Amino acid sequence: MGGRRVFTQAEIDQFHRDGIIVARGVIQGEELAALRAAADRIVEEGMADTAQAEHRYRANNQGVPTYFRSERMWDRDPAFQAVTVNPTLLTCFGQLIGHPFMPVVDSFVCKIPEGDLPIHWHQDPPYGDPEWTTTHPVPNIDADIYLDQSTIENGCVWVIPGHHLVGHVEVERFSEEALFEELGAAPVEMEPGDVSFHCISAPHGSAGNRTGDLRRTFYIHYLNAETQYQCYGQKDRIQKLKDRLGLFDARALAAVQEMIATRERLGYGGLEGSSLLLGEEGFEFTGEPGTPPRYWGTLIASMSEDEIRRKKSLTYLTETT
Repeated sequence: MGGRRVFTQAEIDQFHRDGIIVARGVIQGEELAALRAAADRIVEEGMADTAQAEHRYRANNQGVPTYFRSERMWDRDPAFQAVTVNPTLLTCFGQLIGHPFMPVVDSFVCKIPEGDLPIHWHQDPPYGDPEWTTTHPVPNIDADIYLDQSTIENGCVWVIPGHHLVGHVEVERFSEEALFEELGAAPVEMEPGDVSFHCISAPHGSAGNRTGDLRRTFYIHYLNAETQYQCYGQKDRIQKLKDRLGLFDARALAAVQEMIATRERLGYGGLEGSSLLLGEEGFEFTGEPGTPPRYWGTLIASMSEDEIRRKKSLTYLTETT
């Protein structure tokens, strides 16, 4: 099952309370080394500005266009396909979601040395839209695999915990400085091979990297079929993903099976001995401990209107009651 134990019930409860949890040392040894080597090549391409498709650039704090992201990682190197079906990674994810899930989106985020490119505070789609007033009852989670050390100094992610169950949170009302310093944000420092599982709806941001360090992360958005339909529907980006590898259909299942075969060809081992089943709707964790179905709906129903209001307005951690 890899280099670490799976989550305890206390850790699962912590995740649902905070909206984020870190699993230490999930990816190790040759598998981590292969990912880092593949990432070296991708960063070299991105920084060379070769105009190759699917690299992304944004102005840094000095207004200089700076490489920070690449898409379609599964098409770039088999190491990214293989790690997507790492059994420990899948088991941890399955414990947190409580439903079948498929890998749907793959991307790579890089903070180059002295790039000084912040990622402003936000919630991931669809929750950045103020009209998205509630959180879907099925957990919606990103798995973020860290290939390098991520520290406060080199621009690690910061999260405001406990605000992932109220739909859109009004981060736009506050300055970046206030969001980092005044509203209960916490840094998420990581080591190579660690995985951060963060709720799509959790408010988060990061400062620019002013150090000589390189900080790289491979993001996998695993989705449940209901969440995909309810939260993303038939938007253009989803249609492109469906055209590429399928989406909760026979093509998508075949793509996942090929990822498993790739993993085995690379000598990493498959899903034998795990508590995972692969069916038409994706992977499903069948062991214990885990998360009950539609658990976020249960948690949302337990909150008062006042708690929801205060979390939306980011006054929950600072307002005196």
